[in-house]
Amino acid sequence: MDPASSAARRRFAVIGAAALLSSAAILWFAFPARGPRPDIVLFVWDTCRGDRVEANGYARPTTPRLVEIAKGGVVFRRAFTPSPWTPPAHASLFTGLLPRRHGLREAVGDRVRPGVPLLASTLRDEGYETVAFVANPQISGVTGLDEGFETVFRIYDTKLGKGVEGAVVAQVESWVARRRAQGGGRKPLFVFVNLMATHLPYTYDPDAMVRVHGDGSVEPAKDAVSRVDEQTANRVMFGGEKADAALLEPLSKGYDGAVCLADRATGEILDLLKDAGIDGSDFLAVCGDHGENLGEHGELGHIFSLHEPVLHVPLVVRWPGRLDGGRREDAQVRIHDLYPTLLAAAGVAVPEPCGSDAERLDASPLQPRLVVAEYGPPLTYEAEARASMPGAPESCFERFRDQSLAVREPDGAGARKYIRVTRHDPGVPPRLLREVLYDLTADPGETRNLLDGRDANERATADRLHGLAK
Repeated sequence: MDPASSAARRRFAVIGAAALLSSAAILWFAFPARGPRPDIVLFVWDTCRGDRVEANGYARPTTPRLVEIAKGGVVFRRAFTPSPWTPPAHASLFTGLLPRRHGLREAVGDRVRPGVPLLASTLRDEGYETVAFVANPQISGVTGLDEGFETVFRIYDTKLGKGVEGAVVAQVESWVARRRAQGGGRKPLFVFVNLMATHLPYTYDPDAMVRVHGDGSVEPAKDAVSRVDEQTANRVMFGGEKADAALLEPLSKGYDGAVCLADRATGEILDLLKDAGIDGSDFLAVCGDHGENLGEHGELGHIFSLHEPVLHVPLVVRWPGRLDGGRREDAQVRIHDLYPTLLAAAGVAVPEPCGSDAERLDASPLQPRLVVAEYGPPLTYEAEARASMPGAPESCFERFRDQSLAVREPDGAGARKYIRVTRHDPGVPPRLLREVLYDLTADPGETRNLLDGRDANERATADRLHGLAK
């Protein structure tokens, strides 16, 4: 045998083996090994602001249990939502798509587009048992957001328009007891829990208030929380009333107490699941679907707003071997980036046409992402708003014809955020109503519109960001 030919064959063998190993590594990263299939637990703290979470660096002790979870996972300190409204935000979380692509914008007669499978359906079809504990009536058959969950516990208080944490915990406890009595299940589990403590009317708990703000906060916060409900916030948001300045400080403290209550309920639920052998050690994520205004820009609530208090949300993920070690990530991400990440943990491919607006969170190094958020126009929701505010002036309902878009550059020196609002009056083409550009480094409170000075460079930046969102 020719020594040169033999050496060449050895080189080709080594190169071929290396190529196979490289391909295997790429495939493993894209679709990890299936067995044993991991249990997956996902919590959504409905209407929770990212800046009120202790795990994100908030000075008040609002989230001790989330801090413990974060010690074994990764805190994404700069996570953002694609919409200021529960249905489109959840639909993005369940599809990896922006609202414009999944189609659920209002939750009044519209649903996710046909042919777009939701997360629970995909996991169910891949052999998962899917269970949901839901305190928000919007996660229902009306919106279709409960699609794919084989078992759904709807825990709503009709007077409050939401479920309270104690009732959710009790339902989980009952389910765990039945499951234990039946000998448990053989399939891997996907457990989804939606908690509503931080959604108006904020759930008041004196123990949580004392823990976060001390004894002196209890009565003022209780009074503020009792006086501000969702209709009150809507009257402020739609332009009919001004927020009561004297209520804002105690209301803000009451909100912190509600964050603490959501954290406590999360810990209690995880303890119950652990008793059933489901402790979230395989894959656990906690996030907000959107945040909340507490007087910023003269607003309460969240609908229609694309300012930072509404878009910035908490996100903590624990995925052993991939997202662990107690890291804090400051790269800008989106909550719908959870979608492909969670499927990767399950060893499941992203189905068409989902995932096109999302990127996995376990990339190394993690690259910051552009944030696009959008809402409206909620034309069919106007009738419900009118019924809730009889006698309100006609100007209160003009915003229901507005479509809002925000584009946020990744954090860094001089990072810009562009907001554009167009009016959609019946029978006429849409028209630009207003647009703003903020320097988030110099003006984190979003108070100075850089487009007011007619600076050509800022105008070009606004046009560029608008183009990126198309």
